[in-house]
Amino acid sequence: MIAGMQFPGSPSRGRAQAGRCRVAATLLATLLSGCGLFRPAPPPTPVPAARHVEPPTDSGLPASAARALGQRFPYMHAIGHGAGHLQVDDADDLAVVLAPIGQSHDAIVALLVTGAGGDYRVATSSRVVAPGCEPCTTTVDIAHHLLSVHVMRPSDPDFERVTYQFGYRDTDDALRLVGVTAAQPAGDDPIAHSYAVTANLINGSKVDTLDATQSDPTRRRELKSTVSLRPAIAFDAFAFTPQALGPELRRQPVSAFAQTESLPASAVALLRARFPGTTVLAHSAGALRADSARDLAVVLAPAAGPDGDTTLALLLAQADGSLRLGAASGPLTHNCHGCDVQVQIAHKALVVQTTAADASGTHVVGWQFIATPKAGALRLVGVRTVLASHDGSGDGHRYVNTANLVTGDKLDVIEDVVHGHRNRVERASKVAVRPPILLAGFAFDPAKLDAETRRDFTP
Repeated sequence: MIAGMQFPGSPSRGRAQAGRCRVAATLLATLLSGCGLFRPAPPPTPVPAARHVEPPTDSGLPASAARALGQRFPYMHAIGHGAGHLQVDDADDLAVVLAPIGQSHDAIVALLVTGAGGDYRVATSSRVVAPGCEPCTTTVDIAHHLLSVHVMRPSDPDFERVTYQFGYRDTDDALRLVGVTAAQPAGDDPIAHSYAVTANLINGSKVDTLDATQSDPTRRRELKSTVSLRPAIAFDAFAFTPQALGPELRRQPVSAFAQTESLPASAVALLRARFPGTTVLAHSAGALRADSARDLAVVLAPAAGPDGDTTLALLLAQADGSLRLGAASGPLTHNCHGCDVQVQIAHKALVVQTTAADASGTHVVGWQFIATPKAGALRLVGVRTVLASHDGSGDGHRYVNTANLVTGDKLDVIEDVVHGHRNRVERASKVAVRPPILLAGFAFDPAKLDAETRRDFTP
């Protein structure tokens, strides 16, 4: 067993063997810990049970606004507000976030306008924002004749930040939903991206954005599409839940984002000669064996169509600037037809990730390879599986397995989100170390690594 290499999330370290094993262990430790891949998310900072957090109170409201709200909503208190010109330029409007007395969640938004005497009156109010979500927060602002309601949902598996925009159209006298934007920071998947979406409910335009992260040097990508126009949704009738705008907030698979960079002509020629009839699904370039080299990892779709097995092929950079074909894998999606496949070279490591969804949830599998110090062949050094599911209320469940095939360290993590509260438990264990598994001919089948990917931990 090669020891002395720490895999992200592994509970212990061994002793380095002598000679080449020590060199290999040191190299693997640097790669696997330095690149930050396959690292489970850290547990949230616990809040002591005895600690009492006072809900915020907004004391900066105009006196007439406070009186109007007190008369209309006697059992609620203001926790924030925004002011500006919403309907016309010569009148001040005021949006106030109200929550039940003693709490800051289950808030509503009240819109106040000035009357003939200059005093504020309540014009309309919303339904409950993020009902039942205790850690959710709501803020508002008025700018450019738009009322923006910002909702932070720290436990939401799709979008943690959502902004709903409301405005008046032409001569309409009713405030209506005109747009929505949502964003999710990069998670802890093997290949992580931050994701954002913007949808215009007036013309149906939609833009999905995939942002690069430190572990993904690819360029920012956008995908433009359209959604069906809805009948006008009045401010006071809108349900502030993620399910209320399903098509507008539906995320696209990573494969839907067309890659802007094309393969070099020499690479295309090599692939056509070796894999005739195939098409490129994804690719990544970077240094796998030497700092100065720019190797290529390419995912190829078969000539048989979408139901055939995809393949991963390597093209290795040569000293004279040319490329030569390297190892090719076995079936990449044999048991995962229709999977979204991503590939990435970073920090001298190759990561291949598949994502699929079925009735049980979303399945993510990440495979990590690095070059052996002597021969340069790619060896499997880590595997990570994720099963994530959530229901319509926002409650979620995640089971994450991370296994280090060099040391045999395994970490199982169960993370649940119930009513906005996150619970995380983990168990470290050991599995038998296998003989080296090379990329050449490798079938990307988690069932072949049963001990490393088995979900046998019950808290």
